[in-house]
Amino acid sequence: MTESSSQRLDATLRALRARFSQAVPVLSLTAQVWLVLGALQLAVYLSLPGTAWHTEGLEVGERFAVLCLELLALTLPALLIGVTIGLLGAPEGCEAGKRAAYRPLLRGVQVLLVWSLCLLYAASWMSFRGVGRFLDLGALRFWLANPVQILQHVGHLEPYTLVLVPIATLAAALGLCFFLPRVKRRVDRRASRGIVAVSGLLLGAFLLVAWGGAMDRAYALDPVVDPAVGMIYTRGDLYAAARDGRTGPVTHFIADLRHLFWDRTEPALASDEIPLIQRPIIPLDDYLAAADTENVSRWNVIVIIVESLRDDQLLLYGGTREVMPAVEELCRGARVFTNNYTQSSHSNYSDLAPLSSHYPLRSRRYHIYPEHPTYPRVLIYDVLKALGYRVAVFSSQNENWGGMINYLRTGSIDTLLHAENFEGPTYVPRQDIGFADFVKGSKRSGKIDDRFTVGAASDWLDSIGDDPFFIYMNLQNSHIPYETPADFVPRFGPGRASFPLRFGYFPPDSLDAVMDLYSNSLAYVDFQLERFFRYLSERGLSDRTVIILTGDTGQAFWEHGFTAHANMLFNEVMKVPLIVKAPGLEPGVDDRLTQHIDVPPTVLALMGLPPHPSFQGRNLLDHDLPEDRSVYLVAQAPLAHQYSIVRQGFKLIYDARRNEYALYDLERDPGETVNLGSRLPAVAGELAVWLDTWRKVQIDYYESPHLHERWYPPVLAE
Repeated sequence: MTESSSQRLDATLRALRARFSQAVPVLSLTAQVWLVLGALQLAVYLSLPGTAWHTEGLEVGERFAVLCLELLALTLPALLIGVTIGLLGAPEGCEAGKRAAYRPLLRGVQVLLVWSLCLLYAASWMSFRGVGRFLDLGALRFWLANPVQILQHVGHLEPYTLVLVPIATLAAALGLCFFLPRVKRRVDRRASRGIVAVSGLLLGAFLLVAWGGAMDRAYALDPVVDPAVGMIYTRGDLYAAARDGRTGPVTHFIADLRHLFWDRTEPALASDEIPLIQRPIIPLDDYLAAADTENVSRWNVIVIIVESLRDDQLLLYGGTREVMPAVEELCRGARVFTNNYTQSSHSNYSDLAPLSSHYPLRSRRYHIYPEHPTYPRVLIYDVLKALGYRVAVFSSQNENWGGMINYLRTGSIDTLLHAENFEGPTYVPRQDIGFADFVKGSKRSGKIDDRFTVGAASDWLDSIGDDPFFIYMNLQNSHIPYETPADFVPRFGPGRASFPLRFGYFPPDSLDAVMDLYSNSLAYVDFQLERFFRYLSERGLSDRTVIILTGDTGQAFWEHGFTAHANMLFNEVMKVPLIVKAPGLEPGVDDRLTQHIDVPPTVLALMGLPPHPSFQGRNLLDHDLPEDRSVYLVAQAPLAHQYSIVRQGFKLIYDARRNEYALYDLERDPGETVNLGSRLPAVAGELAVWLDTWRKVQIDYYESPHLHERWYPPVLAE
């Protein structure tokens, strides 16, 4: 090597050493932050139920491997915090006076940035503790769209969380921003290098463990039961599910980004060979002109949706005790559809399908109804309004949830009552410490007790005389935590919970007590319905009123490793009663496959009107309803992103996050415990083609505004 080359090499090495020396303080800060976060991660991971550490079916080495992966991922937020603390200071080239002027502003920015990261990290763990899922982009969008309503749920279930978590994370941010820099100044350069070196060695060890676990299990095909969902998967699938969903906030967020930008979620099996029915948009007057309106039976129409009403709470659907006697009496004089599905596992999608006869799938991810949608919609009451009906909506919930109110407001509603504009007391669970009162000015907190909702509907009917009417009523006392007023005597159990009851969790050994609470809440709803039905009878309205009663969703009680709803598309959440009572309609039981979008064409048929061309459902009074018809289901929520088809006794579920299909034989395995996809590939393949085609045509239509001016949403021909 020549002398000049040696000098250049020495100069380069000196420059690198100088750069490293300059970076040591920041690296030391980052290492200290990482060590703190790692200690917290370890403590929470080992102690909190539901994490990968407590997942049965995983070996100890696998549990450590996913933990090491999260500890590696924690270097990202640690680096952000370390750089923010270490570099975001007053510019060194400034004069002393200018540095003093800059310091408060930059300190404020430092604290705000670090606090935001700490708060997100803590909120993600709180989300996992509450509903079993960390925050990701979809969940954040969901929270931002419904902040007050979600905080109301969180606030009354764990009231001090709303206060303690922000305070604790702010204290942590202040400590990191003010305490760590002082530590850095007191620690000499050699100690800083030692901290960096130790952290580097730990990272290297964690990398080896995580890499070894990934290589050992990523492609393991031996079957194993995942107790969290009660189904058989390969060991590699179970490892991946634990890694991405039950280890920590950062690995989950990275998995969500991977799914969003790299993983295949497109309906790749969609077929052009399945014919579509595409109906052109027509004015409502043209539709009515083609109908025989002179001979229309102008029955009154009431559509009642009961929150979280799973079908086995009724005797006719297999229930073991009488929970809702008034609804049971309604069933005896009605057509009861015993194989009925709601369209979605969450209310903001499911509530509107029985009114619109449109599938709720409108985007690739979570859809919030815009204030002025470009896509067409014709709800039941739009048709009836054109026939001279009075139209009212009485809802115990806040219809701003997910923007539902924007969808409901078509210009046909005369009266709309919901939690935001109700002038009386809103229902708030007893554990609330004042959050509902705090946001009362926005009118977005709490729910209306169903007694007031029913009473308002009765008062409105008194005010309209003998005009024909349409009522949409949504009752909510049966929403978790299943509260009933103090003056309602519980029919089952003591009527109170002595254990934590959150939206996504209650102790599994408290199942019987929770079922009693749930049944009591439905019994209270039934008591209000009995009042309303008695009122209709006393007014002489019963014999000239069509009554549709159903649930928005069912409710899960650990059948597949989760509770409540807004989750995976299993039958405990998706099967709900459908009861149709109408003048002249012969009572009976119908076990054909039905779905919520069938309600509007059935209602119009009962009145003597043809189905509107926008409807995607079928008239359930038709005797030629196809035996091989398909029912399509969707969940686009923070807890689940799935699509499903039910057809010819089978159910296929596509999980978009895992990019996997699961097939169930509903006749032989009604509990949906055995995935038959590998055993019946032909059946799974055929259903996947139908499901992917449906997904594609729905999304293609709603992503093409130019189609909205000419065509209604398409229907697959069956």
